[in-house]
Amino acid sequence: MKKALSLLICALMLVSMTVFAASAVNYEQPFDRGTLNVKEYRIPALYTLENGAVIAGADMRYDHGSDSPNNIDIAVAVSEDGYTGWEYNVINYFDDYADGKTGTDSASYIDSAIVQSKKTDRIFVLADIYPSGGGWKPSGAETGFVDIDGEKCLLLTDGDYAGDIDAFEYYLGKDGVVYNKADNTATEYTVDAEYRLYKNGAALMMDQKGAEGVKVQQNVFYKEAELSCYLTSYLCIRYSDDNGETWSAPQLISAQVKQKGETFIGTAPGRGIVTTLADGTERIIFCVYDNTGLLGHDPIFENASTIYSDDNGATWHRGEETTIVVGIQKTSEAQIVELATQEDGMPVLRMYARNGSNYIAYADSYDGGISWTTFVRDEALQGTKNCMYSFINTSKEIDGKKVILSSAGGNLDKRADGIVRVGLVDSTDINNIKVEWITKYRVEPGFFGYSCLTELADGNIGYLYEDEASHIRYMILALDEEGNLTEINGNNFEGTVKLTGWQKFVKFFKDLFNNILAWFGLI
Repeated sequence: MKKALSLLICALMLVSMTVFAASAVNYEQPFDRGTLNVKEYRIPALYTLENGAVIAGADMRYDHGSDSPNNIDIAVAVSEDGYTGWEYNVINYFDDYADGKTGTDSASYIDSAIVQSKKTDRIFVLADIYPSGGGWKPSGAETGFVDIDGEKCLLLTDGDYAGDIDAFEYYLGKDGVVYNKADNTATEYTVDAEYRLYKNGAALMMDQKGAEGVKVQQNVFYKEAELSCYLTSYLCIRYSDDNGETWSAPQLISAQVKQKGETFIGTAPGRGIVTTLADGTERIIFCVYDNTGLLGHDPIFENASTIYSDDNGATWHRGEETTIVVGIQKTSEAQIVELATQEDGMPVLRMYARNGSNYIAYADSYDGGISWTTFVRDEALQGTKNCMYSFINTSKEIDGKKVILSSAGGNLDKRADGIVRVGLVDSTDINNIKVEWITKYRVEPGFFGYSCLTELADGNIGYLYEDEASHIRYMILALDEEGNLTEINGNNFEGTVKLTGWQKFVKFFKDLFNNILAWFGLI
């Protein structure tokens, strides 16, 4: 009997291994080290497109992990199904420094967020853009634009690009010609759609830093150029109308949304959201934040807000700054989910934001993301403070309630212990909507930083997250009808360290053997 049972178990193990191998779902790492010859990637962005494809974005940090000022560009990758076949496009790129070289006097793009219009299929990527040496702190308290006959025009100077903005003598016209600000006369300078500089029709060149004997074209975002823009933070949008194959020129929208007196304004990386207003208007929303807060106070008073467009990105508007309570300290990088629809047809939106406590905080909007209730902590959502979180809606319901997902670090002392939670939305009281967090899945016991979730076309969950200081990992999770998450074709970490390849091998056969014994009722 024992011998027969042993043979049967062995046979079942072989069959199970065959079935497992046949049903295993393979997927690729879009931003693994070495992709596009880049060693370090940070700041994941992820979004499922209307056609079922998935677009991912990340900062190309080359051989360093530091924020701006540094040599940073932004790449996007598109997969037809979110599993394999990633196609790459470096959409935001400066060449003042050679690839792989860096310095604190480099121009940079940083922190991308992605969203797509449901009506036009246009994809938008929002990012921060900095002139040479620009970043979170070295930003002047102006927009960098001047109003000329009702048009916002980029200011330029042939002097100190970080100096007094009133001394900037030139501006860039909508026709690409550089004009004298004093009398609106044209100069011999022109600028193309990528802000590269020409004089009398000839491209102006400069030495590329970090390379021997290489010349690159001057750009008004480079301090070495004959004309340079003001040293402050700018917001840049590019869009694609062909599912990410080609991209528009950069659209600087800072003048539309940056408030006078603000120094830094930055993208909340990850993803935006699209909602529908009561009159049927589609509203495209990104979260942003500034470090001005109460003017004259320390930048700890960071405040989250939104920028939004009701005309498919033609114009952008700024929402109101959020308010906080004692214990939260600030709000900055944020993500939005849609919880319910009011009787008048307006959506109820919830913004979850990075803050200074060990609880994730949120505020609600009843006017389409313009104004927000006072931020409060969700006492059921402990998370690593001062780190970006990811929140998304899903198409699923459990017990008639909408399902949303949360991704955050679970360690209260440092960026570590990544956890995805499943929440059920109770909108019985539209003015006091509750989210019950019913299950959680531990994805990473070690270092865990920024992350971004998306629901794939097949219902599984795509998941990009930082599992090392400058490395992004891609994972796919399955969500069952009871709200339980499992990793597809992977391993759920059980200890405080990652399992080795041999440990994973042993664990697989141990789990398989125990499952077979349990099936026979032997354990």
